[in-house]
Amino acid sequence: MKNFFKKLAKGERGAVNIASTLLIGISMIFLAVGFIMFPLITAATDDLLDYSYTGSTSNFTDASFTGFTSVVGITPLLVLLGFLSASIFAMWMGVRVSKGAAGGTKLDMGTIVMLGLSMVFIAIGLIIMPVTLDSISGVLDGVSASYTGLESILLVTPLLVLIGFLGAAVLSGFFGIKRLGSGGPAD
Repeated sequence: MKNFFKKLAKGERGAVNIASTLLIGISMIFLAVGFIMFPLITAATDDLLDYSYTGSTSNFTDASFTGFTSVVGITPLLVLLGFLSASIFAMWMGVRVSKGAAGGTKLDMGTIVMLGLSMVFIAIGLIIMPVTLDSISGVLDGVSASYTGLESILLVTPLLVLIGFLGAAVLSGFFGIKRLGSGGPAD
């Protein structure tokens, strides 16, 4: 510490790596946004778990759809673990970049957009699910038995839609952090 003050008194200054600072800041943002979004995510998943549709000939609940209730029930945990791991990984990459282990660094706006998209995919997925469930329930309510296999496919569709949005969130977040920490465009 004594040497630090001597160098400071002589006017020597150290280099600041903006990429490492940005990555460390992004890790804190992921942590904050994760805990800000968490109550909204649990409220949205509670609404999806309480879903019911009363049609002219049948009643549908969240349990009527193949595997949907299980995936919706684990979604808040997956989202929380995703934000925590993204925060830890971004912090680790920031420290790595600041130590010079990552080589040259470039700031690319596309990486920030990919990180933001990961949060947008989660939000859109949870917003669109009630509309998806109502639409599919309406079709199932009036589907004829003469359509072979249509009912089975419609019953698994909400699960596929939810997994699609969660998968898109994970992939865009992963590649955003990986690309930001690598110091350049993805290969």
